[in-house]
Amino acid sequence: MNKIHWVRGGLAATLVIAGFGTGTAFAWTAPYSTPEGITIVDVSKLMDDAIPQHLWRRLGDAEGRPLYTNDADRPGHSSCTGDCAKEFPPFVADSHARASGDFTIVVREDRARQWAYQGKPLHRYSGKDPDGEPVGARIALKEDPAWVDPASNFFSPKNGWRRAAFVPEKSVAMPSNVELAGLAVANGFGFVDAVTHMTIYAVPPSRKLSREWRPVRTSALALPVGDFSIITRKDDGSQQWAYHGEALYTFTGDYSPGEADGIFAGDKDIHAALAYRNFMPQDFEVRHFAGRAPMITTSKGMPVYTLARYQLQYGGRETRDGYLISYNHSKLQGTEGCEGDCTATWKPLLAPAKAKGWGFWEVTARADGSRQWTLKGAPVYTFTGDRNPGDVEGNNRYVIVFGGRKGELVYSNPSRDPRGRPEEQPRLGKIQMTTAVKGGTGFEEGEHAGAGFYWHTPGLF
Repeated sequence: MNKIHWVRGGLAATLVIAGFGTGTAFAWTAPYSTPEGITIVDVSKLMDDAIPQHLWRRLGDAEGRPLYTNDADRPGHSSCTGDCAKEFPPFVADSHARASGDFTIVVREDRARQWAYQGKPLHRYSGKDPDGEPVGARIALKEDPAWVDPASNFFSPKNGWRRAAFVPEKSVAMPSNVELAGLAVANGFGFVDAVTHMTIYAVPPSRKLSREWRPVRTSALALPVGDFSIITRKDDGSQQWAYHGEALYTFTGDYSPGEADGIFAGDKDIHAALAYRNFMPQDFEVRHFAGRAPMITTSKGMPVYTLARYQLQYGGRETRDGYLISYNHSKLQGTEGCEGDCTATWKPLLAPAKAKGWGFWEVTARADGSRQWTLKGAPVYTFTGDRNPGDVEGNNRYVIVFGGRKGELVYSNPSRDPRGRPEEQPRLGKIQMTTAVKGGTGFEEGEHAGAGFYWHTPGLF
């Protein structure tokens, strides 16, 4: 299931994105943004003491490893054979895989079935992939064009090859006043106003709405484009854009780009206009509780948390996207920050035995052999101190650790909540300082190295 919930006045209702699953059936169901086994990864520029800056998105295999395209390839044909294919092995599709949206399957000379994106065959790299995270400066205004070039040496291991960028906007025909953007709250890639970047919603054309809903109007000379058609409004005779037959609106209750409060307004016939929906494991959903921003929860409404190493960042962690960790740093952390005793208070959310990476979700192995879901590279947990749906008692918790020069743990200082029971207090578990400072995200203080771990609800903006 891929659901969105809202809770108002103690009553819960269900809205199913784009008619997927049970609930109101819309005229059209958006396809998945990627096939199963292909992931989407945010590429960031690291900043000194500041939040990583999002640059673009790339494609990865089920484990998030980069996929590449060859500049010499023609659409639907791979010229990389022989020694080239040993260095850049083709990314082979499973026998049951089927083409979908921008993803097609190319049959190679050896009859192998290779995935292609927007016509370009996809490859892995047999050597060590570049880290793929350029480093900027918080106070510098300089921007390097190579940071957004998938073929630059930040991202590509060899000239003529580039990381496969995820760019659905290149293949979706749109009116000039409409753009495509990632809408995490709606769990997909949807349409926004090209000027204000506010979310656009789709509604059955016969549905009458209040003045909170503003029609996405056409110009006098506009013509239908792609899956966008033009309808004439009965109230004033003006022309309005429609997508797959549903009338398009913006919502005055949205105050900034990325918000999608319209889907929580209580009308089951209204949904974000999505070109693609993102995969979400069936035990997860996006919920909205009165007085709180939308959040990712379990199917029982319990908030989901990610664990990250301490990293100095200016700005409050309670602000929207005020504390973010890059994909590479999250992957480096893995599950090592919460093993043993730690799992008494932070419960890993486990994946089924046959689950594989898909979209922004991946699967990672824990030390005990179990398999845990990760979101954008970060393993996800629930907190035992959350007793009721919508509680966020685990948000912004931390453990600070200090170790000796030989890597031994000499002191830890977990955050405490005087209201919580002893069994709900954060525990560090079995961890070595070599793990705590791995990747250079720790800090030096006197003769000891220090590091910390934070639990935080994943940002949806």
